[in-house]
Amino acid sequence: MTTNFTNGPSSDQFEISLIGTGGGYGESIVVHLGDGQWMVVDSCKDPSSGEILPLEYLKSIGVKPNESVKLIVCTHWHDDHILGVSAILKACENAELSFARVNDRKKFLRLIGLDYHKIGNIGSLSSTKEFNECLDILESRKKGIKGAGPDRSLYKNSINSGDVCEVFSLSPSDQTISNFDSEISELITEFGEPRKKIVIDSPNDKSVVLYLRLGKHKALLGADLEVTSASNTGWLDIINNSTIIKNEKASYFKIPHHGSENGYHERIWLELLDSDPSANLSPWNKANGLPSPEMINKFLLHSSKLYITSPNISLSKAKKRDRDIEKIIEKFRYKLNEVKFRKGIIRNRIGINESDWKTEVFESALKI
Repeated sequence: MTTNFTNGPSSDQFEISLIGTGGGYGESIVVHLGDGQWMVVDSCKDPSSGEILPLEYLKSIGVKPNESVKLIVCTHWHDDHILGVSAILKACENAELSFARVNDRKKFLRLIGLDYHKIGNIGSLSSTKEFNECLDILESRKKGIKGAGPDRSLYKNSINSGDVCEVFSLSPSDQTISNFDSEISELITEFGEPRKKIVIDSPNDKSVVLYLRLGKHKALLGADLEVTSASNTGWLDIINNSTIIKNEKASYFKIPHHGSENGYHERIWLELLDSDPSANLSPWNKANGLPSPEMINKFLLHSSKLYITSPNISLSKAKKRDRDIEKIIEKFRYKLNEVKFRKGIIRNRIGINESDWKTEVFESALKI
């Protein structure tokens, strides 16, 4: 696996690169939309250096984020997807920010403001801090948030070849957005003590799935959206109700929710994707870890081009320490947790007139 990834795409090449961190530190996707225009989806940090990994990658291939990044999408409210997004927005002066739409914007901002004031008491979510910093940046630029929802165009551009590139959000569904409005009211009412964190129920339900038209090529970025029991929420709403993706199957798929069982439905693969699509995922190496061997086997039934940003690592087996060190730990009652950080990059590129994605892997990434 090479680490020489400093060559950028040509103007008539599209690129989708998934950056994963292995140990639950996050994932991000960078997309070349043609003619030097870029999109960044979510954010993640190197826990050792604090570097914002999508920015680091773009700079390494010669991209100037302040000029070239046109759209930043934050898919949902989990720290492994949002940490560092304010730094990306700050660096990308020409970019618009997209987040899941809310019906009652004033009430939503009130909730965020209430939680933000808890930061001094170590009571707020770090994602709240990120979102507030984004709001401050947008206010200074006199810009707003581009709300994502079902079948909504977030970006459109005609490139020099005459082809059109467009980015659509396919979720969250109208029903999910309505449910969130009720949830916000309950959260404000039950705000609690200063040190009590706000817990937003099931942020994955509100994930923003993206559908890309890159000339004749199509791609589906699954975020962390799950399959629910209701036909008007989650993946079933997209499968049953989306008009954007009908009869336009995607040849690239970013598998949702780290390959979890709750992000899988056979109809996604049969109805929304080409047969044998290029498929990428990042693992979640905490607790029992994701994806499970059973899910990997399911994915391999649908795709012979399955890539993961780093191997599954069992965190239940910590490295054996020297007994003298163990005695010191016991004496002072230190609790040490091993940091499992294994960055990997899966880079997929395809020319305007080409028919197949060319995939390269860097650092810990590999083909399954």
